[in-house]
Amino acid sequence: MILSTAIGSAVPVHAAEPATLAETTIAGSEVGCIQGAPTFDNVVTSAATAIRSVVPVSQRTEYDRAVNDFRHDIATVRVDRGLLPVHPSTVNERTDLLDDPIVTYLVNGLDAVRAGRIGTTVSVTELTVNDAIEVFVLATGIVRIPAHFAAGAVPMVGFFLKPVVNALANGVKTVARTVQDHLANKCLPPETYPDLDLGEPVIETVPLPKALIDLANSVVRADGMCTPIADLTIRSVVEKTRDFLHSSQLPLDRAAMHAAAESTLAFLDDHYIAKVLLMRRTEELGMIVDSADFGPLTFLANLGFDIYESRALDTVRLADIEVENVFDLVTLTIDVASLLTSAGTTVAGLATAGVAGFPLALAHALAFAPATYGAPILRGVMQSMCTA
Repeated sequence: MILSTAIGSAVPVHAAEPATLAETTIAGSEVGCIQGAPTFDNVVTSAATAIRSVVPVSQRTEYDRAVNDFRHDIATVRVDRGLLPVHPSTVNERTDLLDDPIVTYLVNGLDAVRAGRIGTTVSVTELTVNDAIEVFVLATGIVRIPAHFAAGAVPMVGFFLKPVVNALANGVKTVARTVQDHLANKCLPPETYPDLDLGEPVIETVPLPKALIDLANSVVRADGMCTPIADLTIRSVVEKTRDFLHSSQLPLDRAAMHAAAESTLAFLDDHYIAKVLLMRRTEELGMIVDSADFGPLTFLANLGFDIYESRALDTVRLADIEVENVFDLVTLTIDVASLLTSAGTTVAGLATAGVAGFPLALAHALAFAPATYGAPILRGVMQSMCTA
């Protein structure tokens, strides 16, 4: 009420008043220029500073008190820092390259659980505009899944609608990143109010499922010093499994277990597979392949590269196949099955005509939803995390 009264009774600045906003000061404060995204408190104090320049001198003390009361009230609202989305560049290079908000959120969240950062709360006033943008980008990424699903369930035109949905989501993300980059190079506007003393971070107890804690403790964020899960070879997976079983408290015949492991490793060393089945990552195959992320298209593009490089007939030991290679073969099989059944439901939809074909398309979309939406996220997490 005081703040609105002060604004409503504001009069033009007199000749004796400061000529510029920068000259308007409060005793004991310093006006400086700080680069970076403004915090919520920066936004509030900057707006209050701009208004203060037209508030009559006789009302400024009361106005300043109202502003500080509002700032302290907002400062009491706290959020869990570990549960908020972050910019992908703050996690690791792979999440920064993928720039998938869901992958970034999962990797950072698991790392936060493992490191005990869940429960560390910060005041809303400390959050920046970039933090708000990250929440928006994550929300857009989550909303894209049901939108993409709904588009794919539309008979006959879903094939054309899904790229439109993807393009819209990617466009929103591009605009958001542009705004963030712009803010990072801007100087914060001058303000006349001193910083708040927010004290030490507040730690709160947040109950977490044991399964989530166990998962978080079994992986670690890739930092360039460890091998990501996606890059582990089948040999290393067998060896890690053997070591885990050997050190566990499970009632096992360890001699038999080691013998089985050695037999498996010998088999993997003695057998080979065509290298053409080990596909490159989609970003290595061009923008169209990367955007589509569809198994058959990725396979054909990879085959074209292998033929061009005269490596189409090369073979590789089973022991040297990486986890991501196996994952790609599984998704390729599922995508081929999806393609064939999609063709069948399209023909059936044409036979039943129009809306009557919707149940068939919907059933197909539901059946392959885990592979369509879960596989890219799981792949991104495997590429961004290592085994503990």
